[in-house]
Amino acid sequence: MTSRHPASHFATRDSLGHFEQLATPIWVFDVDNHRMWWANAAGVMFWEASSLENLLCRDFSTDSDIVRTRLHQVVRNGPGQKGIQDTWTLYPNDEPKNVILSFLPITINQGANAVLIEVKQFVDSTVDADSLRILEATRASALMVSTFSAEGQLLAQNPAALACYGPPRPGINGNEMASRLKDPDVAVQLLETANSGKSLDLEQLVWTQDGARVHRIQARRGRDPITGAFATIVSEEDVTKQNALRLQMQALNAQLERKIEDRTRRLDASEERYALATQCAAVWDWDLVQGHLYLSPSFLEALELPPDFETDNFLDNSTDSTVSKILHSEDAASFQAEVTRHLKEPEVPFSHEHRLKTGSGDYRWFHAQGKAIVGADGRATRSVGILTDITERKELEASLLAAHRADAIGQISAGIAHDFNNLLTVILGNAELLDMSDPANSELVAAIKNAALRGADLTRHLLAYSRKQTLRPGPVDLSRLVTSMSKTLLHNLGEAIEVETSIAGGLWSIYADATQVESAVLHLACNARDAMPLGGKLDISCQNHQVIEAQLLPGAGHNLKPGEYVKIQIRDSGEGMTPATLNRACEPFFTTRKIGQGSGLGLSMVFGFAQQSGGGAALYSQPGVGTSACLFLPRSVLQPKASTEPMHAASICGNGESIHLLEDDRAVQSTLRGILESLNYRVTQSSDAATAMHIISQGPLPALILADVVLPGGESGVEFVERLRGHYPQIKAVLMSGYTQEEATLNALTGHGHIFLQKPMNKARLSQMLHAALQGKT
Repeated sequence: MTSRHPASHFATRDSLGHFEQLATPIWVFDVDNHRMWWANAAGVMFWEASSLENLLCRDFSTDSDIVRTRLHQVVRNGPGQKGIQDTWTLYPNDEPKNVILSFLPITINQGANAVLIEVKQFVDSTVDADSLRILEATRASALMVSTFSAEGQLLAQNPAALACYGPPRPGINGNEMASRLKDPDVAVQLLETANSGKSLDLEQLVWTQDGARVHRIQARRGRDPITGAFATIVSEEDVTKQNALRLQMQALNAQLERKIEDRTRRLDASEERYALATQCAAVWDWDLVQGHLYLSPSFLEALELPPDFETDNFLDNSTDSTVSKILHSEDAASFQAEVTRHLKEPEVPFSHEHRLKTGSGDYRWFHAQGKAIVGADGRATRSVGILTDITERKELEASLLAAHRADAIGQISAGIAHDFNNLLTVILGNAELLDMSDPANSELVAAIKNAALRGADLTRHLLAYSRKQTLRPGPVDLSRLVTSMSKTLLHNLGEAIEVETSIAGGLWSIYADATQVESAVLHLACNARDAMPLGGKLDISCQNHQVIEAQLLPGAGHNLKPGEYVKIQIRDSGEGMTPATLNRACEPFFTTRKIGQGSGLGLSMVFGFAQQSGGGAALYSQPGVGTSACLFLPRSVLQPKASTEPMHAASICGNGESIHLLEDDRAVQSTLRGILESLNYRVTQSSDAATAMHIISQGPLPALILADVVLPGGESGVEFVERLRGHYPQIKAVLMSGYTQEEATLNALTGHGHIFLQKPMNKARLSQMLHAALQGKT
């Protein structure tokens, strides 16, 4: 064509007259107005029009965005540039004609942009139908595909890449690859694939028309089918959102380490630049008219299907179709609904996330994105698209959701503990006062006390799950603790349960809260008893356990970090659990018991305690075989101290000392005042720090201040006591709270000479702490 086009690239219909008698189909297409402007006789015949006037009146408004984008890309070369050749599929009367066209940008009328088009060659679609489909899928693909010479010159790019980066914008020395990337060294590595043949798969920051984005870039060596020279084929996927999610996960939870690494895929070599590029993606091309479905090699590879897999019944509506067999049952209804909608509303892109069973038998998450091509009647004739593996993204989202849920429960637990413990303080305190005033009702009072203590236990269980309970860890001789528990277990579990204890030689000491360890073992043993209603055997074993690499703990959903631990295993010969029950066994409030027989917090408490102690827990079970629960508690670097006798449980009365009570809850204040007076103390009281300072400064000075940690007005009880100590260092202090305190906070309070009381507390415990403080024993 270059030998026949006019010297000037501004054309009139008269100036095109010498093309009229040529046998080659030639026409001029008005790109700005997207309509036919002129054609020779051969062109009219090619388009199967009855006349030139008929052709000029033809409606091209149904052309896809891809067609318009490609024509505008030709026009951007501008008049005066050399012609462009490209393979196109045209539809004169909805019947495809595959041709190689030559394009020359020209201007017409009043400077309108147009192209002079000549049919250079007809392509037999039956010879290489798959290549033509792959070529069309590449143009319709959302995946950005570009071909670069070894020097970095942009040779070709599909519409998605053009929309992302815009027209060619050469960088230094014509290296457009470098102009796209933030790191120029990466551009050198990508271009080197044309020479070395090594593939690259990496994530990089790129400069697009919409600003900086993060792309996953895959590069392989190919060849330019025009010159035969080696070239770099680059495919890109925008992973900015996934990248941001990964960074957010790292900030939210230290245990959520980076799980997504640069992924690599091996792609078969091809001399066709577009055919090679599309092998980087899992592409489908569904001919709705003929009922033929094409799946690219990467599509079959993603599902781990053989290359010769038969696709004829892949999307049949029958129950024997491949999709119905590999689609997860929970996703089947929504998938079929989206397919139906896609065919009824072809103008709306197809988009659906679902799980498919791969050839290995495992389910993986995929995101299918596609676009329909419509015929003249507005009905979908084809559907083309890409399948993307999003399993890692789904796992990250699930981990993030779990982290948010655990954090939310922790926040709720702390609030519940404070308010509930204040209520229990009132109940327990008034029960003790009632017992003093009316001993005849001692049985009723005992029932009230027991109920209040059970409520306190329930609060501790909830806090244990969220890892916010107050722990007092220290070196523990686990061998002695478990051995001493054996008799208790034999008594509590009943004669039908045979208990066997096994302690390995050279067992390490552990660093944990001894009381909580005993409670956890006892709870697991009781669970085992309930699983053996007709009797059975319970094995308790302890042995050293060293972790070299992070170990996944079944049933817990977290890893055990490398380190030295002691493993406590409680194994029963009971009924066992189904996989569904095992998956939910550690959820708070989940229980298989009847209503009123359990709160469902037991296992979650045990697992939460193990994690809060720096270890972990695991659960194994099989129906009809039994259940094994394992606790992993960290090894102690210190030796356990000799056991000491517990503090005497009797109340210790005062000698008439003056105590100032600082408590903002009126009910708690009234109850505590009654208990203090019953212990022979003189009491003054206040509800906020300002009032307390005023009363104390007026004298006489109290011997001790009993203050709540959380106070209204912005100043905490700890801060007030420190300020008071600056004025009156002789006043002793005992702090109390319905909130639980972390180990670091408790250590800080003890280091400053303060005594801390956890609400609710009974009269004996309160009297002992007051006596210790007044005697200067912190």
